[in-house]
Amino acid sequence: MRTCAGTTAAFAVAFTAFGATPAWADPVVEDRPPVSEQFAPGSPSGTDPRTREREGGDRAPDVSDAELRRDAHVAPFREARSVEYFAVAPRTLPREAVSAVRGIDGVEGVLTVDAARVEIEGETTSVLGVNPSNFRNHAPEPSAESDKIWQGVAEGHIALSNDVGTERGLEVGSEVTVAGGRGEVPLEVWTHATSGIAGIDALVSRERAAELGMPEGNALVVSAPDADLWELHEALTEALGEDVSLQLVADAPEPLVSGEAVAPSVVEQVIANAESQLGVPYVWGGETPEGGFDCSGLLQWAFHEAGVSIPRVTHDQWNAGRRVEFDDIQRGDLLFWRTDPTAPDYISHVAIYLGDGMMLEAPRTGLNVRVTPVRTSNYAGAVRVNT
Repeated sequence: MRTCAGTTAAFAVAFTAFGATPAWADPVVEDRPPVSEQFAPGSPSGTDPRTREREGGDRAPDVSDAELRRDAHVAPFREARSVEYFAVAPRTLPREAVSAVRGIDGVEGVLTVDAARVEIEGETTSVLGVNPSNFRNHAPEPSAESDKIWQGVAEGHIALSNDVGTERGLEVGSEVTVAGGRGEVPLEVWTHATSGIAGIDALVSRERAAELGMPEGNALVVSAPDADLWELHEALTEALGEDVSLQLVADAPEPLVSGEAVAPSVVEQVIANAESQLGVPYVWGGETPEGGFDCSGLLQWAFHEAGVSIPRVTHDQWNAGRRVEFDDIQRGDLLFWRTDPTAPDYISHVAIYLGDGMMLEAPRTGLNVRVTPVRTSNYAGAVRVNT
């Protein structure tokens, strides 16, 4: 099954600062859900022990067979580094703010990256401009260890997420048109390799990011594996200011969710909303009945219509309530899977449980919203949404 991670991230569109005609609207940073909704309690797995084994295993992402030049140096993979938070602002972050983040107790690494939405083949896509030599250490292991992936990014090609590459039919080795604040640039799709940060659907070098007119240094990748995530959130907010949006990337080990579970009557309305969309086509990035749905877009819409707000991206929905064990799932719980072989820890698909072993989902390109038996292969866990 192809992945369905959604596309919304806490991203800046900040092209006007370069004096060029922007690709679209004025700079904006979308709000992340409240931090309490980004934390989930209990074990990070929440899985039935009988179903933890992944089907098919993990694999290194496919890479273009084009010739590599030898003039773009990329440092070798050193060690895997975690990502606890992703921070993004509408414009370049001040040096003193970045230094303050580096000085937070428990922070072991801070990467400065460029973050923006650009258009890839006419569709808005969230992109990071990265230094391949250091970003690779924070990427999912199947990608981090591949020298050729990062050599290709350093030489100016684009790495698409597995979701975008497969769902939109943008094949490895093909050429795509990328439109940013400084016009259009043709780039070769070098690989399908998911970054591991929810909503990030492409990576380019920082040199390419500048060529595209992306804002410079407006985002941070923060590694603090031993820090208390709540305390770290407060320290990051103090260091960066209220205008900077924070995305929790790590799974929270402690129960920090506020509120109560959605009432049964509201759950029934959510399910009725979702069932009203049976037969609507799956559309990558879709979030309306008129435009079609992807997996997380369907559930965000169904909850919203019932008066409940949940995040847009699948990986964030995983952190939007109390995790429950497989044998305890109830009607209305969200079910999650890790289906992306290029990012084995990444939550990539979601459905809603209907009871009696059945679920409702927007599955993948070529299939419509449907009811189907619960699948246990690559199952990650279940979440009971909180209000």
